[in-house]
Amino acid sequence: MEAIQPTDLLIIGSGLSGMSAALFAANRKINAVVAGGAGGFEYSSGLLDLWGASLTQKNRITKRPWAMLEKLSGQEPLHPLARITGETIRQAFSELTAALKQQGLTYSGYEKKNTLVMTPFGTLRPTFRLTPSMGSNAKAVRAQEPCLILDFKGLREFSAVFVKEMMKQTWKGLRAETLEFPDTRLRREVFTPFLAGSLETEQVQDKFLALIRSAVKDEPWLGLPAVLGIRSSEKILGRLEAETGLKIFEIPTSPVSVPGIRLKEALMRALENTSVTLFQNRRVTEVVPLKEGGFHCRIGSDLAPVTLRAGAVLLSTGRFLSRGLYADRNKIHESLMGLPVYQPENRDQWHRLNYFDPDGHSISRAGIETDDFLRPVGPDKRPVSETLFASGTLLARQDWMRTRCGSGLSVATGLKAIESYLQIRPGAC
Repeated sequence: MEAIQPTDLLIIGSGLSGMSAALFAANRKINAVVAGGAGGFEYSSGLLDLWGASLTQKNRITKRPWAMLEKLSGQEPLHPLARITGETIRQAFSELTAALKQQGLTYSGYEKKNTLVMTPFGTLRPTFRLTPSMGSNAKAVRAQEPCLILDFKGLREFSAVFVKEMMKQTWKGLRAETLEFPDTRLRREVFTPFLAGSLETEQVQDKFLALIRSAVKDEPWLGLPAVLGIRSSEKILGRLEAETGLKIFEIPTSPVSVPGIRLKEALMRALENTSVTLFQNRRVTEVVPLKEGGFHCRIGSDLAPVTLRAGAVLLSTGRFLSRGLYADRNKIHESLMGLPVYQPENRDQWHRLNYFDPDGHSISRAGIETDDFLRPVGPDKRPVSETLFASGTLLARQDWMRTRCGSGLSVATGLKAIESYLQIRPGAC
């Protein structure tokens, strides 16, 4: 007979919302299991956004996330972030960044405003919390002093020339150059994770220092694609700056994203030796509510399954890319439990004619509706289950890409779901 493992809480999804919720659960000594695919970290910038879109001017960014969240409560009261207090959002960011700092990954930023960071597309994006190398990115943007942007032969995820061309009207002192990264002469293609891993060794750092010195002229600033190590990024950045006298910054790249990998690995280290068990890269295949309460759950393939009896479940499964939602020709579905999905009445309403319409597309706001405890609800607005919760981009009535609130949504709803679980779980006072 197959053994059934008990757990108080099963968190389904290993993206930022699921992993953040796992961290919050560990901080509260909750016996929990996390399971899911690879997560979307490799596709993320590694920056922690809160809210970046203006609610007063269409198609504009904002440096005032908290002011926009106050307006959101009046304009879109059913938006997930409008239903969470500012205190909870601040607590979520505080807990997350404190845990990451303990793992050698420091995030900082302004108390009340966003920071503008240069992107690989030669644009500026607002973000709320960022690492030291990205902080230097923002300082370079403000300084507008002479700056060399480097890329490397065989690297497709980043083009220094493209960044320069996009920004040359506003930043006259930019120069671009392509160099051969140490020990890659025989490689036709190189990828940022490989370069970052190579820079973890002092021998490659020494060669990289020589490369930098040969390229820089009189520029005080040096911009690089985000390749300055994975586990030792702050140490590597410090050494390069100390030995060159330059102010060095990273620019996020198109996927695969090294800063996203750094964030993922730091979260995984933070969960080691805690009350949370991580089933890495193993999807949940079945969740069945039990009449007596709790859920019967299966993780992994038929060849090597793990069966759990979970007292509660948190769905942090994301949207279409991570298969939390899927669509057929007529309807959008929740993938795992067949939950009701908030969506337009018919497919003709999914998209607007203009792909870049500033109002966005209705399909982007589809998702799972919840009550104030983040429990999925049915058509009658009653919870589907007392101990089933949802968090992150799976939630309805938000367009995280257009409003630049993906991290804030994931982290804040992750904490809110854990707080709700503590209130509602069997035996809670």
